[in-house]
Amino acid sequence: MRTAIVSLSLVSTSLLACSNDPPPPTEVRARLAQDLHYVLSEGKTAIDGSTAGLPSGTAFGFATRVVNESGAAARLVAPMQRLFVSKDRNQRVDGNPADMFDPDAIIDTLNNELFTDANYLGDGIYQVPPSLVCSDSVYDETTNTTQEVIDPECAQHLTQAQLRVRVVEDDGLRFWIQLDANHDEPLGFLLKHDELGVTVNLDDATDAMIALAQIFGEQAPNADLRGQITGSIKIHGHAHAAASVSFDRALSIKFADQGINLDSDGAFRFASAAGDIAAIDLDGNAPKADLDLGLGLTTAHLPGDQVEPSTEVVLGGATVNAHAQGNTLTLNNLSLGNQTTTVTQGGQLALSIDLNANDGRKLNATVTADPATGSETLTVSPRLDLATFVDDQPEPYNITRVLVDGSLRGDSTGGQVEVVSGSFSIQTNPSQYGFAASAGQCVFATEMYDETTFTSWTQYSVGTCL
Repeated sequence: MRTAIVSLSLVSTSLLACSNDPPPPTEVRARLAQDLHYVLSEGKTAIDGSTAGLPSGTAFGFATRVVNESGAAARLVAPMQRLFVSKDRNQRVDGNPADMFDPDAIIDTLNNELFTDANYLGDGIYQVPPSLVCSDSVYDETTNTTQEVIDPECAQHLTQAQLRVRVVEDDGLRFWIQLDANHDEPLGFLLKHDELGVTVNLDDATDAMIALAQIFGEQAPNADLRGQITGSIKIHGHAHAAASVSFDRALSIKFADQGINLDSDGAFRFASAAGDIAAIDLDGNAPKADLDLGLGLTTAHLPGDQVEPSTEVVLGGATVNAHAQGNTLTLNNLSLGNQTTTVTQGGQLALSIDLNANDGRKLNATVTADPATGSETLTVSPRLDLATFVDDQPEPYNITRVLVDGSLRGDSTGGQVEVVSGSFSIQTNPSQYGFAASAGQCVFATEMYDETTFTSWTQYSVGTCL
């Protein structure tokens, strides 16, 4: 019940004011049944068709698996895990998320529970009923039946929040989510026959939070949200869709416990530059797919706790222009921005990553799969030169550099990689765990385990290809 509005928001483009007469409820329902169903269904078909047969990345995976051995990936991901991963390790989500995405169920809920004649207040305004957001399934052991009941406290809060949806006709159907007595509209949707989009105005969202706190007689959250995000999906034809995400205005997100200065060490802060963040084109007819990634300078500050000190993350950016068709994946302008990626904990450098620092901080790569043999070939230009520093020392070694200059071929098992041209090497600390291989040689990986120290690691060796 509670996912209908959220589902609509996950697949939605721009927020524009309009003054056209609102469409009647019957037209709204008809447009949802036709246009929304078309966009969602063709979008799913495009994803399924365009991703079939892509390389699995055995060669590329072998070349980069050493990053995991160094602990660099864990160091980069760990701060965000502290923020977003539930502290309840027993909590889990059952089922495949893709199975939860049912266009027919979404449309049925919207048409039969939200955009009904009974919920229509006139002038394009629909009240959001408690049955849509405050309904819980309760099992009755005496009758062995499950019934839907309304949470009275939730229903009361919903009435106080004055949650409504305003619908207007303006180059398509536009939906505005309204909150509080001022009817602030921090969220807006656009639905056309071939397009669905959403824009989130974080500045207005801040105003709405303050207003809602006053309505409920509570203290406003200690937060400051700035910026605007727009996402959209557009259908170009059968099994052919394009999606995009942009930061229309630079993002600045700050929040903390009450009484904590938002610019102090005890507050969470996230900032990212404005720009066209991602655009993807999926054509299941070819099949082919294109992805353009353009994340700008992004920083984050995570306050410390009893276990971890405060953490600063600086990512210079993340860019790639990827094209996948048939059995080939091409990656151009692959970069982590124009500066070193760093993670600092407690004022001390915990991680640094430099990608092609001496080659313009970017590279191109091609991965080609051979369906007959199951092998995959990775070719890089000018080279892949990944230098890492991690402050802690895993047992028994730390990887400090990965260098691929030429091309590699991985077999279907992933157990060996042939250096087709150029060279492939890694450097370690201590140095005896590294290797250097040249054209015609193969690199083998053997998983090792020491029962006395209870440590495991990958042992690399160079020899004649099997």
